[in-house]
Amino acid sequence: MNLLEGGNELSCNRPMAPVSVDYAPTTGRTVTKCHRRPDTTNHFSTCSWLRNGGFKYFFLVTWTGINFAVFWWSYMQYKMEAKYYYLRGILGLGLCFSRGSAAVLNLNCATILLPMCRCVLSLIRSSKHVHRTTRKCLDRSRFVHIVIAVFICAGTAVHCVAHFFNAVHFSNRFNVNVPDVNVAQYLGENPCRIIFTTVPGITGCLMLIILAAIVLTSCRAVRTSRHELFWYCHQFFFVFYALLIAHSLGGVLKEQYNLNMHTPGCIDTPIPAAERETNQHGVDMDKNTTMICQEKPAFVSHRSDTWCFLVLPAGLYIFERIWRFFKSYQSVTITAVRFQACDVMELELHVDKLKALPGQYVMLQCPLVSRFEWHPFTITRCPSISNWTFTVHIRIKGDWTSSLRNLLMKSCGPGMGDSECLQLPRLYIDGPFGSASEDVFRYDTSICIAGGVGVTPFAAVLNSLLEDSQHKTKLRRLYFIWVCRSVSSFDWFADCIAQLHKKLWDSNRPDLLIFRLYVTGEDNYNSMKESSATQSLVWSRVNKGRPDLKQLFSEVSLCNPGSNVGVFVCGPKKLSKRVHKHCNGWNQRKTKFHYNKESFG
Repeated sequence: MNLLEGGNELSCNRPMAPVSVDYAPTTGRTVTKCHRRPDTTNHFSTCSWLRNGGFKYFFLVTWTGINFAVFWWSYMQYKMEAKYYYLRGILGLGLCFSRGSAAVLNLNCATILLPMCRCVLSLIRSSKHVHRTTRKCLDRSRFVHIVIAVFICAGTAVHCVAHFFNAVHFSNRFNVNVPDVNVAQYLGENPCRIIFTTVPGITGCLMLIILAAIVLTSCRAVRTSRHELFWYCHQFFFVFYALLIAHSLGGVLKEQYNLNMHTPGCIDTPIPAAERETNQHGVDMDKNTTMICQEKPAFVSHRSDTWCFLVLPAGLYIFERIWRFFKSYQSVTITAVRFQACDVMELELHVDKLKALPGQYVMLQCPLVSRFEWHPFTITRCPSISNWTFTVHIRIKGDWTSSLRNLLMKSCGPGMGDSECLQLPRLYIDGPFGSASEDVFRYDTSICIAGGVGVTPFAAVLNSLLEDSQHKTKLRRLYFIWVCRSVSSFDWFADCIAQLHKKLWDSNRPDLLIFRLYVTGEDNYNSMKESSATQSLVWSRVNKGRPDLKQLFSEVSLCNPGSNVGVFVCGPKKLSKRVHKHCNGWNQRKTKFHYNKESFG
């Protein structure tokens, strides 16, 4: 039995394959079908793995190497340079570890802002001259952000432990010969007093508290149940960066600046065995302890270079945030509100001069719900020349969406029509921003696999084809697979699917769209029998159970040997893993499946 049966058979345009021709009596058209036995092997392919997931590991290894190199460079600098000799004599290796981790923190605190520059990333990935590999790397911005955050946490842990021992050493190794280097006032001073009475100590503790709040609220359980808490804690990063700059301005660490007039080690000070070596000026520290110097050592506060790391990325991010702030406060009109099955509501909005592409998303804010929270929602129907409105479908899950639904229900009661809604809440919009689903039209063949409300980015693709099925794109065939728990979920876009199917048949392009619907939960199928004639075609494609992905990929590789096939998935994690596994499989026809996962940064 063919994988996708009914009025829209899985077809193939390759003349080399044995084919047969069926006649459609209702339309008088023919459909060409492939009958060669599909390849059911699914061996692992290293090339496919590198193509679909290699960037994650490449970035992880590369970024780890860069951080290690930065740490080692700073570590050796403070261990070998003569100007830190007296400070190193008090703190020992604690100085080297604290400064090495500080360099790692400066690097990561600067670069963590770059993956969050949504407008810049969207501008780059929307360019026609950017290769698909670069676009896939940009789509991993959330992963990059998380990896850099992990390095910030690791660097913070090393930095805090090192400075704790530094405070102890300042107290226990008080050196009366170089009082300017000592942070402690006297021998045996309480290390806690040193920490909590200095600018670096106070700012460091505050930054540690902010970082702990950001990390703890970033856990998946908190993000899904208390997203507003996650969002508010992340906004403290402005305070974090202000404290980071102030942290290095306390002048606690001192370096010697009169090396020409005073060779380090020429006064009688206890020198650790590890320090008895030749410095970069060629002076033997061990033999030079009795040298008569021209003057006493003079010290100056260590010059901070934190701002050098932050100025460019922070400036770029702040400029984008300011630009987005003014751009977002434009007039947004709610033209229609529709409450649909399975706790989903559809908003039809209008914004002047808004240009969006299928697969992009926008950020929405409702001041009556929260004046500061912005939430991402995929555009399910983009503005067009014939209809300048666009739609978003919102799943009711969490405090923010529940509050928005309650506000809209008060304005649009059950007995009111779309045009009868009064006193609708004001909405603000930011975007649109690019995502992986934009690339559906950049392949000759694309596979869109959705789970539940994850169908929203692909709904925009279907609506785009419905608006203009003749527009110039590379796309020649679209496989659309939608899996839901309830049959009623298909009502969201049943009309769109049915109208598009009819339009493609009328324009003699039936093989452009191949779709199949699956329901996994126990549901009442009687509702399908009561549907309209337009939706009957959609219900005829509904199958109970889960899709046979192995069979699907085999059929696609049969009809597209040696081709690049775009695979786009949006849905539960288990579904994404299954699709990813099949994309990484080897097939004898050398079809390249490019895995793209939809996720919001």
